[in-house]
Amino acid sequence: MVKLKLALCFLLPVSAAAQGGPPKPAASLGASFSYSSPEGLISRRTGVTGEAALGSASGFDLRASADLAHLRGISAGYFPGELYRVGLRLTAEKADTRLALTLNSNSDRPFNSPSETDLGFNFSALLSESNGSAWLWGLNYSTRRSFARGLPLPFITYRYTSKNLTLLLPFMLRWQASNTLSVSASYQPVKYFKAGLNWRPLPFFRAELEGGIALEQYLPAGRSDKSQALFYEASYISLKPSIALSRRFELTQSVGWQFRGLYYTGARYDDYKAKTRLRGGPTLGLAAKYSF
Repeated sequence: MVKLKLALCFLLPVSAAAQGGPPKPAASLGASFSYSSPEGLISRRTGVTGEAALGSASGFDLRASADLAHLRGISAGYFPGELYRVGLRLTAEKADTRLALTLNSNSDRPFNSPSETDLGFNFSALLSESNGSAWLWGLNYSTRRSFARGLPLPFITYRYTSKNLTLLLPFMLRWQASNTLSVSASYQPVKYFKAGLNWRPLPFFRAELEGGIALEQYLPAGRSDKSQALFYEASYISLKPSIALSRRFELTQSVGWQFRGLYYTGARYDDYKAKTRLRGGPTLGLAAKYSF
């Protein structure tokens, strides 16, 4: 997999303006294909994503998003040959108050039962703000979180923003080093992270170099112990050049390497039962996005 999406949905959301990115389009559609060949697990993945603004209610801006991915794997071990990732999200945002409701199912049979379904929310709000510095508090909940499962977790975080720097402790950093180069890093509890360099020499072309350690959690329907999950962990690096063919349509190619990895079962991310190690291998991908 060229880019592994973290299953620990605990990263505090930040507005596009705070991150220094462009405003979100009214709606967007995306499609992707990736191929990965680490020794011990050859896989290909296809996926589609969609997002749309739903208008406003009580002063909150509402958005809905959905993503679906199909993973086909070839392994000599017990890793399933076919898995799906299904995610639905509804967000409501006003100034520095944000609520995200999520419904996910990563399984060979999505939404087969509550044991294959993750229902959660992430709430954050402003405590105080002065001269670019702010304190925020929030609450995170997930029925299938890979740690502290089913427990509401409160958190407090510090945010600093300036013209070229956004810092959200301990979750995220973004620094605009020059007009064409930016640096970013993010942390996902409990021990996973990613870091990247983004170079944009032309308005219609950019390239990102990204690396890190990531985790995916799956809930196969046929597992004998419903408290257990299947985890896939990997360290990776990838180069992703993107070209905008128009104001609305963008193509992104990716090429990279998975250095090492493993899959295992357990009730938590650090349980490590039936651990199977994977060696390195290449990754390739292609994605397209259209914004309305």
